[in-house]
Amino acid sequence: MDKIERAVDDIRRKWAPDGRLAVFEVSIAPKGGAQDSVNVGAQHAAPLLNGVTTVRDARDALRRLANDAGLVDGIRLLPDEGNAPAAVVTAALAPLLGEPRLATPRVSEVLHGEVLDVLERRDDWLRVRAPDGYIAWLNTGYVATGPADWAEDWAERATARALSADILTTDGRRRLPTGARVALRRGVVELADGQRGAVAAGNVRREQELRVEARHLALPELAQKWYAGAPYLWGGRTEWGIDCSGLVQAVYGARGITLPRDSDQQFGQGEEIVMASDGAGYEAGDLLFFAERGRVSHVALWAGAGRIVHSALSRGGVGGDNLFGPEPRMVRLRECLVGARRL
Repeated sequence: MDKIERAVDDIRRKWAPDGRLAVFEVSIAPKGGAQDSVNVGAQHAAPLLNGVTTVRDARDALRRLANDAGLVDGIRLLPDEGNAPAAVVTAALAPLLGEPRLATPRVSEVLHGEVLDVLERRDDWLRVRAPDGYIAWLNTGYVATGPADWAEDWAERATARALSADILTTDGRRRLPTGARVALRRGVVELADGQRGAVAAGNVRREQELRVEARHLALPELAQKWYAGAPYLWGGRTEWGIDCSGLVQAVYGARGITLPRDSDQQFGQGEEIVMASDGAGYEAGDLLFFAERGRVSHVALWAGAGRIVHSALSRGGVGGDNLFGPEPRMVRLRECLVGARRL
């Protein structure tokens, strides 16, 4: 079994190395084991290679392994057939969790109006792929589900974005975070659940207009304009709570530039620029990356003149700091700088 387990791990590392972007959950049930689900007597059943993956090449490699090793193939390729293939977030936002149960950490969020791919369903939980490729679980109470063409129709119409907006509908006031997707026609806002209303506070603007504004503002300035003072929240993506990589993803997204969700993933984007102890050569909007215990764990936007804009737990949320300041937390941060990137 050790040899087979090593072969399974080799397949995982080749085809699904990042569990945030691909599902690879495979186990080997020994002859007569509890996981053996084939329709033969347990004492005479072959060992079962069982599990799920979202990567077709991984599924095919596992099937070849099962055949060569004399195992019963129980590998399923996600998404599951028979489930609604798409979901649209109808709540203001929905937490994405690492496992299908409430008492598990939030890993990210999806916002009102975003379209998700449904990979599988377990009772009241959906495993979904978010627009940034992140795979996680959410409760069905946050979304509506339906066929792909229904979701595509909504995506084509939802070309406006909320900016901390309150929408007054016949059912009451609905608060939406910055970045929420809605449809806008002749001043009437349509929400993802079909309700219609008017903007009572904040703003709703067409995405193209926001992109023009984002191109005319330095990204650190845009981050401060939209998110200054937002509390730090691990996995957060809005002014109600946001983490460092969520902030970077949001402001670059405002320009139409798609970035991965987490800071270590963002570290692989763009072009590397030479690190400078005094910031010489950096441009506003460049990304500075910081590592703890050998892994990138924080990202900040360079704002110029030694300043950065970021969301940090040490400062309680989003704001600007002097990277070269004498405060102990900034000294520690400088010591953790491992790279700079330009997009």
